[in-house]
Amino acid sequence: IISISTPDVEYEESPFISKKNKVAEILSLTFRDADCPETKDVYGNIAHLEDLMSDNDAQKIVEFAERHKDKPIIVHCDAGISRSSAIGAALLRVYNGSDYEIFNSRWFAPNMWCYYKTLKAFGYDYTPDGVVEVQI
Repeated sequence: IISISTPDVEYEESPFISKKNKVAEILSLTFRDADCPETKDVYGNIAHLEDLMSDNDAQKIVEFAERHKDKPIIVHCDAGISRSSAIGAALLRVYNGSDYEIFNSRWFAPNMWCYYKTLKAFGYDYTPDGVVEVQI
């Protein structure tokens, strides 16, 4: 599970790992849901650069995904609409070659900051014309 929470939001219970639920590992990340610095997040708070998903967060996602790439990966966030769908879309693009099912769904509104950060950590680059894989 990649679990994304919002700073300053309290949760009653945290996910757990057990043989019964078959969760092997949980990557817990905390950052605001905003597409760029100095804009409001979905809760109306100003999101500064240091509050957004970082390159370090993206690298943790890559390392986690590579460890578990042959298993189902669940990605969730507070609302399940933008941060998790962005990271899910990036993972689909990397491992399945297409993020169409996320971007073509009326249920999701991917956070483009998170999407591009994740793809960049996987070695992709992006331009105004689209995303291209970078040969490293």
